[in-house]
Formats: sequence, structure tokens, C-alpha cells
Amino acid sequence: MKYVKFIPVLLLGFMAISCNTTKKLYENQEYDQVIQRVVPEIHSGKYNNNDVEMLAASYHRANQADHLKIQALKESGKPEAWPEIYQRYCAMKGRNDALKDLSPALKKDMDYGKLHLDEEIITSRNKAESYLVAKCNVLLDSRTKEDAEEAEKYIAQLRRTNPENSHIQDFRLKALLHSSENVLIQFENEYKYLMPDEFETEVRDFDADEFAPSHANFYLSEHRKVYYDLLVTAVLEDVVTTPERTDAVTFKETLGDKTAEVTDKSQSKSVTLKGHLRYYDVNLGRDRFSIPFEVTSSFKHDFSTVTGDREACSQETLRKINEKAVPFPTEDSMLIDAAKQLNDLIANELKK
Repeated sequence: MKYVKFIPVLLLGFMAISCNTTKKLYENQEYDQVIQRVVPEIHSGKYNNNDVEMLAASYHRANQADHLKIQALKESGKPEAWPEIYQRYCAMKGRNDALKDLSPALKKDMDYGKLHLDEEIITSRNKAESYLVAKCNVLLDSRTKEDAEEAEKYIAQLRRTNPENSHIQDFRLKALLHSSENVLIQFENEYKYLMPDEFETEVRDFDADEFAPSHANFYLSEHRKVYYDLLVTAVLEDVVTTPERTDAVTFKETLGDKTAEVTDKSQSKSVTLKGHLRYYDVNLGRDRFSIPFEVTSSFKHDFSTVTGDREACSQETLRKINEKAVPFPTEDSMLIDAAKQLNDLIANELKK
């Protein structure tokens, strides 16, 4: 029985500690933490009047502080104020939502009312996004390591403001490239068939100044004394080829009483390379990005044949009947052409 008598003592002790912790949070003006702590207790039925009083005071004081700060930031007229304005509006809405499911009696005692902030949130978010995008562009356009590292802070703000913003991945990639000192460019063939001997050479055939004005050093082969902080690897995963094909369409052309039967013919063939451009951050020990690529080498040749009176033919038909069928290019030659396109794609990505 002595164990049973001891249990209420323990519960009282825990309640005292809990109350004391909430009170300390309140006294330290950690109002949002008070809300996060007390609201679940109210929903579970484990609360007292002091809890409700501290919750109400925390709610109103936190919102009042945000409201006053928002007004001051707006009056400053500074565009850099909008990200903070947006975050404070979101905080106010978050508190309002946290209390909305309390009982009507409790909400009345707490002088709770629904806040209508949707319009303010949308406006401030749009202005915050515009400022953050412009700031990131300015910092990243300098292509210096210092500005790239500074841009990371604003990119993080942009992600918090709108994770769906279309500029985010491009900004993150630029920041990674511009903050790197030594970049090793590699090629991996995960495709199950052998490629032409000169394929990889064409993929990595970069000019010495192709990545200017980047401050980073780009390497095509490893040097033992160089520490590479970024590895960029073009990973070939698939090659899709279409068969040699000749399509034909026959129609008639007339001029007065003259008639000609024209057959337009089109030769076509293509080779497509598919894979990923992988960015491995050596300092973090993991991939930062894996961006899919797809490049296509296409062959297309049009010509026409005519039976009947050529005087009935249009100028376009007359031009095309001077063309003849030509040999289809070999698959190897098209693979080499696709490799050159992949080379251009990599260069464009790395000199962003």
C-alpha cells in the first residue's frame, strides 16, 4: 500500500515541474513555446486556470509584438523588410490557428477572435519573394565565393517564404558552383553497350576559357596535389535510337489544264542520350544535385519526286525535286554528334 500512496506524490511533483516550466517560459517571454506547450495540455484535459491565463497572455502579447514590429518595418520603406514582415504575419496566423479548436467558452475567456490575414500574407509573401530573388541574382552574378556564400542565406529565406519558387534550384546550383574552388569534371558510362572510342573525348572536350569568368578551377583529370571540393559527373544511363525511316505523302498539283503527281519523301533517324548530371559535394560527402539530361542528334532530309507535267508544280516542289535521297548517317557518327551536344549542355550548366 505504501507504493500506492507514493504515486499521487509523484504526480503532484510532475505537475509542479510542468507548471514551473511553463511559468519560466512565460517569464522569459517565450510566448510561442508557452502556446505549443499549453494547447495540447488543454486538449488532453490536463490543465489549470494558471495555464489558461498564461496561454491567453502569451497569445495576445506575442501578436501585439508582431503587429507593432510589422508596422515599424512597413514604415521603414525598405524592401529588405518584407521577408520578416511575411514571417511575422505567418507567426500570427499560426498562433490563431493553434487556438481555433479550443472550446467556445475558453476562447471567450481568452478574448480570442479569428484573425483575417490571408490578404496580408499573400501581399507580403509576393513582395518578400521579389526582394529575395533580386538579392540572390545580384550576389550570384558577381561569381565570387564570398557573395555565393552570402547568397545561401537569402536562398534559405526564399525556401522558407515559398518552397515552390521556380528560381530556387537554379540559385542553389549557382551558389554551389561559385563557392567551389576546384571542380573535377567526370564521365561515367552506365549504359550496357560500348560507345565509340572518341565518345568520352567529345563529351569532355572543353576549351580552357570556356567557364570564364568563374573563379573556380575546372579539371578534366585528377591531380594528386589538388583538393577537389566538387565533383561533377555526367552519367550516361540510356541511349535511345530510332530506325532509319522514309515517309512518303502523295498529292496532286495543278496549274490550268496541267497536272502533276507529287510525292514528298522524308528521311529521318535519331539518337538520344539520357542520364543525369550529378554534383557531389566533397565537403558534405554526398550528392547535392542530380539533374536529368537528354540530348538528341537528329537526321532529317526532305526530297520529292514528280510524275506528270512539271509546269504544274509549285516553286517549293521544284526546289525539292532537285534534292535526292542521301545515305543515312551511321549510328556511331550520330553518337559522336550527340556527345558534342552533351558537351555543350555541361558547359552551359557549369558557367551559369
